[in-house]
Amino acid sequence: MRLWQDARTLFVDIQADDAEPGAIVARQMRRDVEGMLAEDQVTLVIDAEGAGRNGYLFAVNAHGAQFDALIYDGGLMRHDWDAQWTSEARIGADGWRARLAIPLSVFGRGDSATWRINAERWMPRGSERVRLAGARPDKTVYSLGDAIAIPALRSGRDGGGLRIKPSLRVSHESSAASGSGKPEQRIEPGLELFHESHGGLRTTAALNIDFGEAEADERTVNLTRFELFRPEKREFFLRDAGRFSFGGLVEAAVIPYYSRRIGLDAGGRARALDAGLKLTGSAAGLEFGAFAARVAGGATEPGLPDQPSADVAVLRLAKPLDARQRVGLLATRGNPQGTAGSRLWGVDYQFRDTTWSGGRTLEAHGWAMQSTNADAAAGADVTGRAWGGSLAYLNTGPMASAEFQRIGAGFDPALGYLAEANVLRGQGTAGWWHRTRDGASVIPAVDWSYRRTLDGAERTRVLNPEVAYTNAAGDTVMAEVFFEADRLASGYAPVPGTWLAPGSYRWQYLYGLLETSPSRPLWVSAELRAGGYYDGRRNDQFVTLGWKPDSRWEARVGMGRNAITLPTGRFTVKLATLRLDHAPDTRLAQSVLLQWDNVSQALGVSARLRWTDWLGAPGRELVFALDRLGYTGDRREPLPRQTRATLKLVWNLER
Repeated sequence: MRLWQDARTLFVDIQADDAEPGAIVARQMRRDVEGMLAEDQVTLVIDAEGAGRNGYLFAVNAHGAQFDALIYDGGLMRHDWDAQWTSEARIGADGWRARLAIPLSVFGRGDSATWRINAERWMPRGSERVRLAGARPDKTVYSLGDAIAIPALRSGRDGGGLRIKPSLRVSHESSAASGSGKPEQRIEPGLELFHESHGGLRTTAALNIDFGEAEADERTVNLTRFELFRPEKREFFLRDAGRFSFGGLVEAAVIPYYSRRIGLDAGGRARALDAGLKLTGSAAGLEFGAFAARVAGGATEPGLPDQPSADVAVLRLAKPLDARQRVGLLATRGNPQGTAGSRLWGVDYQFRDTTWSGGRTLEAHGWAMQSTNADAAAGADVTGRAWGGSLAYLNTGPMASAEFQRIGAGFDPALGYLAEANVLRGQGTAGWWHRTRDGASVIPAVDWSYRRTLDGAERTRVLNPEVAYTNAAGDTVMAEVFFEADRLASGYAPVPGTWLAPGSYRWQYLYGLLETSPSRPLWVSAELRAGGYYDGRRNDQFVTLGWKPDSRWEARVGMGRNAITLPTGRFTVKLATLRLDHAPDTRLAQSVLLQWDNVSQALGVSARLRWTDWLGAPGRELVFALDRLGYTGDRREPLPRQTRATLKLVWNLER
């Protein structure tokens, strides 16, 4: 691998020799498909600050398909981030070659004299991984503490570090989807500005940005009493998202800043961003991220009052104490529902050492937060507090992790995610990670979780011994036994026609998982559950089958059922999905996703088309999105079909 640059661009030339080029595994052409990482590919990691905390990941396979990600907190990855870069590759008689062209503006214009890099090549048919540094089976290539130092690369351009991204959006919403009771058609311009200062300050400004082209969520029927966590999929909020991470809380039961709260109304309907401003960077040894936005108001549902516009803001500060420790502060203000009087602040501490005990990784987090929200009914503010911490030692040999949280009764992060308040919870694992000579992993472990409301009215305990086996090719088999106990203070209906009364319950069940590697042309994922469920039984079966006949086409079909039987009744939840993807080359991708379940009796169709460098013009992008929701089954009052369609043209201009 060779790195070189001109005034604007970092070029990466890759020479991947192979004595059997006909056996090279390359089945993906679409961008950002995680299955690509299981194919023949090369990954490059760059930390342009040189501090081992924040970085970027770029991967390319033998077809030139791209995968990129943000790295934050020294070793966590957000693969839903995208940069504007190009790649090309070809398979020849002696292996494959690739060239990456990454604009230097991606890395900012900071004053660090040193970058840190790491790289690896993965060859699936021989289960061989070659890494520049930190070559351990229990470490990832994006563990920045293991990257090596190189002199910083500098942009030689004379421009002002400005990128302008104007767009034109044409949209249509049916009367049922608009919320106003009548169809709506709009033609709207949008604008995003990106600026990189010589001091490393990144500025992102947005005017009238819509999120209708974001990928659709995968449908899930919620069988619990708590809100489901959904990942962010909107590009504007994903840029520099790692700057706002807090306390190691990733897809946790509590997160102080959860960007999906912004731009979505109470019914989950998307709102445009009237204006947004984001500042991120480093100065005087202090890492910072600041974000402010005004979210458009508008109609919700016929007969209900319009939702007011909302002003929201987030501030994140972090100070590295040394190469292993960091302290930070986070504050939020505003409520995405448009009400006033909501604010939150919190402090956190992180310890991360990748050289512990001979090159192993030890990580610890601690945090505390306080929220304040105006209560219009009571005419006063409600204040709540929360604190928690975690410790993780996940290496080959003995491994363990533990996490504890205490969420006060009045704690409510208006811009965050919270499964429930008034609770003490903990979870963890202890086991042994054994690596065989041929590269397989065998992990016997015991997982546990505990939950108790602070008033003692509810208590949940889970203990599940398990054993997992993953071979070097990435095929996985796992078996678990669950022992659960739950005391309910109030009843609820997990599915229609059933009821769980207040009281104490104990039950056990078995769980099994089988997954084959996504690098195979035909792959499968199957989950089975059988056994008790409170004072009844629950049997689950989920199967997903994927097929890639060649690098341009992929089909995936999934079916699942939750059969629940309780003394009060029985119900079987059924889910079905079908997805077709077509990528004739690495710049054009099309997909159609169909989803149905028998609880909502809704059939959803989501179609997406993304064409970069359309009509041969670099920097231009065309996006088309269509979402249609219809209803099946016997309904006394049939629900109207909802249709949303968006066509968006984007230009990227840089100077």
